[in-house]
Amino acid sequence: MKIAVIDDSIEESRQLSGFIDTYFSKANLSQHTTIFNTAVDFLGVWRREAFDLVFIDIFLKHEASGIRIAERVRKEDDQCTIIFTTSSTDFALKGYEVRALDYMLKPITYDNFCETMEYFSCIIQKKNAHYIEVKESRIMVKLPVDDILYTDYYNHYIQIHLTGKIVRTYMRFEDFSGMLLCYPQFACCYRNCIINMDKVISLDKGEFIINTGERLPITRSLRSQIHQQYADYQFQKLMGGIR
Repeated sequence: MKIAVIDDSIEESRQLSGFIDTYFSKANLSQHTTIFNTAVDFLGVWRREAFDLVFIDIFLKHEASGIRIAERVRKEDDQCTIIFTTSSTDFALKGYEVRALDYMLKPITYDNFCETMEYFSCIIQKKNAHYIEVKESRIMVKLPVDDILYTDYYNHYIQIHLTGKIVRTYMRFEDFSGMLLCYPQFACCYRNCIINMDKVISLDKGEFIINTGERLPITRSLRSQIHQQYADYQFQKLMGGIR
């Protein structure tokens, strides 16, 4: 696993790196951790899929805030896990806009770190366990549900939109929809279209905007209901009810 620690405190970044080494060693897991003491250093090497997990200090002296760095990461990589380290929870709501997994309040103890890593491990296991299986060109393919951006329906085919790819499977929408709507992050936003609410970066009155920049309309007659469903889902995530 490729891990980045971004913190302008040399002492605190080394301490966190030490926690990471100890945790992964005890779990017999391999990892490589890189420490960045400035935002410039991190952004100089950042690229999509450069890191699997990034710890970001929200308050970086004389530089762009950790939130700005997280926004850049999330804009370019929707799979990288972000965990904030901070001395304040004032930016909690902002953190959920970039889908941060958790906050670790300073001073960080090893026990607190382990709790966050156990949560992270649980999320990864669930992500790997949850998938749907559909037939594409006579071949059965497995698709992790967390990789799905949205699905729509065209000419009797379900079109499953992933990052950089569309999988098409021939089946009725009524038969397909139950495969996704059993998961809390999915909602039917207009006729024969299902959106993954974890991929939403903005909600306008009449449409969702997802992390690829695409805009998905919301059925006018169900607009209030769908807005409420999205708000309820985000609140449950904020309160830790969805893990």
